[in-house]
Amino acid sequence: MKEENTTKKKKLYYILLAAGALLVIAATVLTVWFTTRGSDVAVNPPDDVQEEPDDTPGGQDDETPSDPDEPTGPSEPETPDYVRPIATETCSVEYNAVYVNETTDFIYRHKAVDFAADAGTEVYAMADGTVTTISLSEELGNLITVDHGDGLTSTYRFVEPKEGLKVGAAVAQGDCIGTVAEAYGTEAADGTHLHLEIAVDGENVDPNAYLDLAYDEK
Repeated sequence: MKEENTTKKKKLYYILLAAGALLVIAATVLTVWFTTRGSDVAVNPPDDVQEEPDDTPGGQDDETPSDPDEPTGPSEPETPDYVRPIATETCSVEYNAVYVNETTDFIYRHKAVDFAADAGTEVYAMADGTVTTISLSEELGNLITVDHGDGLTSTYRFVEPKEGLKVGAAVAQGDCIGTVAEAYGTEAADGTHLHLEIAVDGENVDPNAYLDLAYDEK
């Protein structure tokens, strides 16, 4: 009888031991499951949860939107504008053309541009400057030279100087300095026109570098 009671106690002990082990396993499984579930929630927040703004210096939310009308860098210096000396953009003889003078039959390289125009057409200073020369010549054609500074000069030939214009006079860009003269002298057979020369440091240059010109046959 005593031996039978001992056997029953042993069986009960093993049953309790097995039950305790099952409880430990169950607790471990539940702990792992809840831990993993919590990580998923932290890594993948619901779509309706808005993220906190980034207030750290230099963060994306710390930037101020730029004004599209605000300059983004240093402004470039403006290029001076030059006005055409006559109210046309068409030249009858272009710069550096091989020119045949119809009056003298001379052939030479044309270091200027010619503007065909009626006599009396106003002639304008292409930029601010000072009148340095007024030459009156029935053979070579009256001319006016204006010094614009920095070595740049403009010379207007076959013109009638404006009344009262004198050497040393200051002229502003677009001021009328004279009018186109009747054809005479060495270009009497070439029609009325304005002959324009532009020079830098005494060397003739293409006026089209300063004026937006188109060319036509004379």
